[in-house]
Amino acid sequence: MQVQNHFAHGIAGISYYNHPMTNNHKFLILFLLLTLSLSGCSAFHNGKISQDLLPGKESGEVLFEDDFTDPSSGWEIVNNAYELKGYSTGGYMISVNQVGSRAISTSNLNYTDTIISVEAQKITGARDTQFGLVCRFQDKFNFYAFVISADGYAGIVRVVDGAKELLGSDQFFRMEGILMDDGVNEMTAHCEADSLKFIVNGETVVTVQDNTIGNGDAGFFVETFQTGEAAVVFNDFLIIKP
Repeated sequence: MQVQNHFAHGIAGISYYNHPMTNNHKFLILFLLLTLSLSGCSAFHNGKISQDLLPGKESGEVLFEDDFTDPSSGWEIVNNAYELKGYSTGGYMISVNQVGSRAISTSNLNYTDTIISVEAQKITGARDTQFGLVCRFQDKFNFYAFVISADGYAGIVRVVDGAKELLGSDQFFRMEGILMDDGVNEMTAHCEADSLKFIVNGETVVTVQDNTIGNGDAGFFVETFQTGEAAVVFNDFLIIKP
């Protein structure tokens, strides 16, 4: 491979009946508390427990999936001067309307360890537009991004306090297996403990060790540079517990 820079009390008037707690309920609560104590504070983000740490979740289990045929499945719908996000006939589309800008959309859930996959196609924009997956998304200043460009480059990017850093190399990797221009590429991001692995069309791009960000949301990433706006369609989104 080559490389390139490039809610608590009842409503008034409504009373509630408190059912006695059964042994099964007590066991479930104790199990959940034990799980959280073993996993530490990283089990929560914005008050949401990591989906993969819920009781009963097993390795290989699907945590989330969407083919975007249901426009009420909960993803952002945005249309302004900066970005366009919404359901389309081909999946979920993100369009960045400004030069040198970034747009992210997520599932509005929390995860710690995941295997995330999606099919992505750039339909407009410059060849150096970067697009792909995000994991452990805490906010727009803290997350991991697994990205490719339509001119055949790929890599894992860490964003912490807004500072962007490429992991595993000083330059993006040149990947012969990337379908360039408007090709449909299948991307898989492994976020497991401190191991991050990126696979594109069945070929491993890079595997790195990093534990800077412990958990967060998952979703999609599009970024433009100095050559104009871009639009990318994502489909067959899947999150699995490792």
